[in-house]
Amino acid sequence: MPASTLSRIVLITGANRIDGIGFAAARQLALQHGFTVLLGSRNLSPSLDDAVQQLKKDGAKNGVHPLQIDVASTDSVRRAATEVEEKFGKLDVLVNNAARGMPGYKATEHTRAHFEEVFAVNVFGVVGTINAFAPLLAKSASPRIVNVSSGAGSLGLISSLPGVGPIIYSTSKTALNMLTVMYSKDLPNTNAHFKVNSACPGHTNTAFSGYTGGRTPDEAAVVITWLSTLPEDGPNGGFFCDHPPYSQKNGDFKTVEW
Repeated sequence: MPASTLSRIVLITGANRIDGIGFAAARQLALQHGFTVLLGSRNLSPSLDDAVQQLKKDGAKNGVHPLQIDVASTDSVRRAATEVEEKFGKLDVLVNNAARGMPGYKATEHTRAHFEEVFAVNVFGVVGTINAFAPLLAKSASPRIVNVSSGAGSLGLISSLPGVGPIIYSTSKTALNMLTVMYSKDLPNTNAHFKVNSACPGHTNTAFSGYTGGRTPDEAAVVITWLSTLPEDGPNGGFFCDHPPYSQKNGDFKTVEW
């Protein structure tokens, strides 16, 4: 028997690190918007327990729940979807935040295995997760999917920059942006209120970046929170940022060139 679903429910993958963007988005959605939060993690680890307890300590009132979900594993994703269905009966927002990076090298130095390793999470993992949770999202009055992308996936931006960047990561995020467009056209056929968008959080000071970014996780999560709570007349199928070089000031969300 599903638990009470009076509050909106958000699942954020890769949200088990207290100093990460996924956790920051979970905190904003829980504290500012009253969401029930499902913190997705590849493993049920001590860091996930710490994240759950920290959100509760911060004042999340409508529930914080750990969810084991390895997006690179079809079986793990299916088990997670079944668990959410049994406990809650629906899902309102899915934030595809889990990601895998790989340093940039010369294009010819990367192997197929390198690409497969990153795409298993950043592309195929997103496809599997969306497909598994789409039926639960379709039960929501305002289903939202936020794909956490990157300026590194923008053809317009990367083409204008000198040198070679993180080739595989950039390529995976470009593919993710195309998935955003395609799902934004397809999912409204199952629920007219569906909105699917890409978020560009910027170069953020987290473990993922080796703590080299210039933005805090809280700053980076703002665009994710905004896209998760879009009103009925909000955008669908866009790529949004709230920081230079895409906008003049924080808080000014703009769709940018893919």
